[in-house]
Amino acid sequence: MNLNLDIKITKRDIVTIVLLSIVFFSIAVTNLGLTQSPTTTAQLTDGQSFYLTLSNQTNVKSVIILLKQGAINVNISSGSPGDWGSTIHDAWPYSNSAYSEDYYKWHEVNVGQSTQYLEFNFSAAGGYNTIIAEIAVIDQNNHQATIQSINDLGSGNPNLHNLIDEQNLVQYPSDYMQNTYFDEIYFVRTAEQYTHLQLPYEWTHPPLGKLIQASSLLIFGFNPFGWRIMGAIFATLMITVMYLLGKKMFGSWIGGFSAAFLLTFDFMHFVMGRLGTADTYVVFFSLASQLFFFIYLKNVVNKGWKTSIIPLFFAFFFFALGFSSKWLVLFGFVGELAILLVMRLSQVVNLKAKLSDKIYAFLEQPYSFIVAFILMTIGIYFLTYIPDMLAGRSFFDVLNLQSQMYIYHSTLKSTNGWESPWYSWPFMFNAFNLSTHVPYWFESASFPNGTQSIIVVLGNPAVWWLGFAAIIGLTVFTVPKILKKRFGFSLKDNLPAVFITTVFFFQWMAYIFISRGTYIYHFYSDVPFLCLGSAFLIDRYWRYKWAKVLTVAYFALVVGLFVLFYPVISGAPASTSTIDSLKWFKSWVF
Repeated sequence: MNLNLDIKITKRDIVTIVLLSIVFFSIAVTNLGLTQSPTTTAQLTDGQSFYLTLSNQTNVKSVIILLKQGAINVNISSGSPGDWGSTIHDAWPYSNSAYSEDYYKWHEVNVGQSTQYLEFNFSAAGGYNTIIAEIAVIDQNNHQATIQSINDLGSGNPNLHNLIDEQNLVQYPSDYMQNTYFDEIYFVRTAEQYTHLQLPYEWTHPPLGKLIQASSLLIFGFNPFGWRIMGAIFATLMITVMYLLGKKMFGSWIGGFSAAFLLTFDFMHFVMGRLGTADTYVVFFSLASQLFFFIYLKNVVNKGWKTSIIPLFFAFFFFALGFSSKWLVLFGFVGELAILLVMRLSQVVNLKAKLSDKIYAFLEQPYSFIVAFILMTIGIYFLTYIPDMLAGRSFFDVLNLQSQMYIYHSTLKSTNGWESPWYSWPFMFNAFNLSTHVPYWFESASFPNGTQSIIVVLGNPAVWWLGFAAIIGLTVFTVPKILKKRFGFSLKDNLPAVFITTVFFFQWMAYIFISRGTYIYHFYSDVPFLCLGSAFLIDRYWRYKWAKVLTVAYFALVVGLFVLFYPVISGAPASTSTIDSLKWFKSWVF
């Protein structure tokens, strides 16, 4: 089958793609997450109690509890069986004294007692099932104490031993390497449910991203590495797609390399690729769709409307996969269809024919195929709901779920304090409200040696600021030409600029009309276009010696900033002074 890609791939291109992919993947999988973690569990209901016997009298600093699911409401007492002394009450997680549900996180309860025995009394926690995977005891030297036995106090729970059977998998202190963080609490839980053909907990997005994650759990096991590795793989594959799109747009090695290189060292791409949610799959499918859509548009410009429809088919196919993961891919795809519409109108309006003949000509090519492709997209979308239906949902339930999803997202009002308006994202600060937290603080952990582990999502300033300036420049350069020549505007030499600016603004400006809480990571789908904007300028002036010098210096700056900010985008332990030095703006809170 001839795809009519017309991308001349050389050995140099292959070597470039492989090297950039190896560099990114190597960095992305470093400390991605533990490959083994406790999995056996015990469900604790109201009134259940037990006590732990340590191997000897221990100066206990704290107890750490791995909450698999639900909420904790527990009294912990030291002393001895039948003679329990002081009691520590702990409830977690909670917000404004109201319990909320969490998923697969270690929680630390300070004890500060010298004892050989610890009693645990659980009570109802907001109506949530309390499922615990492991309990460990930490001494004053931050070492894990040996638990000799666990003894039931009349609750009759046959699975209590599961709470201490995987002590060799406990690591202290805990951070993102052992826990879920951010929206992983929804996506990982749902992915695990899909592996057991259970009704999914997270239903506000279509299933495909969570099904991909479920396949990862089946391959790599239920552990932080297992629920994140597929995102790192897709983020790596995105570099290949980025290179091909740059090479196709600009027809040069430097065009493809610049686009892929900038994406490789962008902060948001790195952070989101290491996160166990669906976002990276969504952007990958969207970018793959954009690659094939651009190929089709380029073929139409060069060869006319009788060109092969195969690239357009793949553009719809990858759009369908993206739409089956999250609806937001629709924004950019509408922009692509708008370009196609204008291209077709520009030819039809100039036909010397009757209006009926013009309408027929407009619908003949390629819109007769598009109807079929739309039906294919709908079919793929509902096929991804087969696991839901196997778990108990009827097809009518799935149909009804679509309106519930829309209502949920259209009325969602977040109050977590990390919302940021759409216009602040390219700049990474809000000039109208400097206290707005534009970067999103995903995770943090403190260690006994005074260091911290931080994960914050923001963009590489060198990539975002120059890329955004380039897109504004392309817009200012291109729009006057279009307005001047109207439908007579030639796309032969201007298609890359039109494509970059149109899709970028459709994906970005759509958030003007969205009333729900928005965050900087919603800008992820536009990051590749920031890279393409800079690549456009680099390719245009690469033939000049001064441009080569500036480009090499720019690339060095991009890598330098990546290294500089690595501690706050990777979770690598760093000193407080190092972290504080990276807070360039008041709104950069992390």
